[in-house]
Amino acid sequence: MATKNIFAGIGIKTTFVKILYNELMKREFVTLADIMCIKRNLPKGFYDNNPKMTLSREAYYGDLKKASSDMVKALEQAIPGCIENNGKTGKGKAFKYIGENDDPLAAERHAIEQKRLEDYVAFCKASAGILPSSWFSSYFENTQLLLDTNRESESGASHIRSSLEQNLTNIDLLPVFNKAITDRQVLSFSYQPFGQELFNLTFHPQFLKEYNGRWFVFGEANREPYQAYNVPLDRIVGEVSPIEGIEYIPAAKGFYQHYFQNIIGVTHEKGAKVEQVIIRTKSEYQHGLLMTKPLHHSQKEMLPYSEHDGQWYGEVILAIEPNRELRGKILMYGENLEVIEPQSLREQIKEVLTKQMDQYG
Repeated sequence: MATKNIFAGIGIKTTFVKILYNELMKREFVTLADIMCIKRNLPKGFYDNNPKMTLSREAYYGDLKKASSDMVKALEQAIPGCIENNGKTGKGKAFKYIGENDDPLAAERHAIEQKRLEDYVAFCKASAGILPSSWFSSYFENTQLLLDTNRESESGASHIRSSLEQNLTNIDLLPVFNKAITDRQVLSFSYQPFGQELFNLTFHPQFLKEYNGRWFVFGEANREPYQAYNVPLDRIVGEVSPIEGIEYIPAAKGFYQHYFQNIIGVTHEKGAKVEQVIIRTKSEYQHGLLMTKPLHHSQKEMLPYSEHDGQWYGEVILAIEPNRELRGKILMYGENLEVIEPQSLREQIKEVLTKQMDQYG
């Protein structure tokens, strides 16, 4: 009978197994308390320094004990006599790896990584309805995977689908820009913003972002704004060509993480700054939806949905830079959301609603 791979699985016990193995390979004594501290992001010695905290009463303590027992057995099976204990019992009991091999369970770990890679490829194959077909085809061109995927799609056997249609103009440029970013390649193409004349752009692509089913490439450009110039792929006209002889300008480390930190979508509006935005929810369902699907990562609950001064509502607060994408999100929920602060955003929402009312007479 084949022995089960100790690293197989996705539960809490498997998490403890991985932590145990990493710590034992340091060739130092390890206690169960040490492993629990790592799992819970607690300082080493936390349980010794806090007598009121009992390790055996912690959630998943049973999983930790089982993981420890299985790990010792697996290592001893691979290299007999490779585990030394400190002779103590109870919470002071510790184990130390003393084998010569620095990675005695390498084959088992690699087998799991290979299985995960195979699972990922299988997901990619099943996700042809989510990933843009041109993107998928570019990376799996001339492979059996692409052939099988196309056959399954044609036969109606696919079982994953996105609500967003990916048949967008120029979606095939995604892998082109992705490769240019990786290769640090300057590009030239014609770009036509909505309602403006066509012009040629010398562009240093740095970052790709999807928002609301539309793809954008950001980078350094030869016209204002030079930094973080924003190009929707569907507004590119004609060929995208590499330019030689121009040194590529990379983005500063962490630039785009900071750039998108305080906005929804892709737009920084002129003069906008981060503000405290308070939004009132008008139904319990809407409040629950907003709590499980926040408008922005900064969102926090100010008031749970309940009765306040004779009215039923809840409130959330966001630290965010107001822009058209935020206004669009709020308006999408209709009468279920009300902006309380800031007054400037409240007035902008009111102006849009007034114009809509006028359209319907």
